[in-house]
Amino acid sequence: MGRMTGANDGSGRIRYLEMLRAIAIVAVVVLHAAITEWHQLPPQGARWETLAWINSALRFCVPVFFMISGALLLDPARPLSLRGLWRRRIPRLLVAFASWSLLYAIVEVYAPGGSGDPAELARRFFTGHFHLWFLLALAGLYMVLPLLRAIVRDPATGWYFVALAGPFAFAFPLLERLPVVGEVLSEVLGTMRVELVLGYSVYFVLGHLLNRMELRRAQLVWIASAGALGLLGTGIGTSLVSRAEGGSDELFFGFLTPGVGLASVAVFCLARARWGEAPGRLPWLAAALAANSLGIYLVHPLFQRLYREFGLTTEIAPPLLSVPLLAVLVLIPSLAVAALLRRIPRAGRYLA
Repeated sequence: MGRMTGANDGSGRIRYLEMLRAIAIVAVVVLHAAITEWHQLPPQGARWETLAWINSALRFCVPVFFMISGALLLDPARPLSLRGLWRRRIPRLLVAFASWSLLYAIVEVYAPGGSGDPAELARRFFTGHFHLWFLLALAGLYMVLPLLRAIVRDPATGWYFVALAGPFAFAFPLLERLPVVGEVLSEVLGTMRVELVLGYSVYFVLGHLLNRMELRRAQLVWIASAGALGLLGTGIGTSLVSRAEGGSDELFFGFLTPGVGLASVAVFCLARARWGEAPGRLPWLAAALAANSLGIYLVHPLFQRLYREFGLTTEIAPPLLSVPLLAVLVLIPSLAVAALLRRIPRAGRYLA
């Protein structure tokens, strides 16, 4: 297979990766719009099932963000230094986490209905809002970037890393939930402690490897089919386990699960096949979403909370109407705020 790096739009940005950024951030906002009500409903009825399938279809969003970063940062043509990592990239993420974590902690504790307790403020600040984990996970991946670069220097070693991740990162954690067998497996894995292939590093490596492959049409068909099966497995598994538990269960929604992994690879590869060699610039909206994706990710829960205070939730209409509507209402002001934050001198690069 030959190397294909992907076309760019003349700005130095790889076109299909920018399209993936835009798609992924929209998926994040839609997913967060749908999942709140899903958790509140009993696992039965058409409404719960619809919300479950919306969530199942969009779980690719965060893995795709990791794959984009891997495609870019593991490229041997891009300079990388330990000093640059520890003086620029990692501090930027940690400052962003601290800034946004403080803001969300203040809102949660001192907004109407909050406890006003300084101890809770401190706890929320250090643990972070539910979505800010992504910044810490990305910082952790930045720390091991030199090691991951060494792994992918030889493509065969990179694929070996991915092959190890299949059972250890994606399959075994699910199997540990099985009665009896799962307990034994958990004990064995705890003794082995094969942790190198755990976590989101596998998506970094996959992004790099897939970015450098030229896939034939037949291979894309197989990848798309596997992605569809992964999506079905996520949805069906979520329905079955939630009904068994008597409440909405996110076991199959985990980003490190086989179904989500297959769907994420399919989305990445299909986007590359569709836009990788296409000439011309991105549509203006896609370009704006891509350029401001991090800021949108960081700010959008504030608007979800604001709307919820005024009773604007997905409960106002059938999910296939209310979820997209709420997502659009969140996405528009989030994009505007993110674009404004990026324009703040010096601080903008840390906030959005």
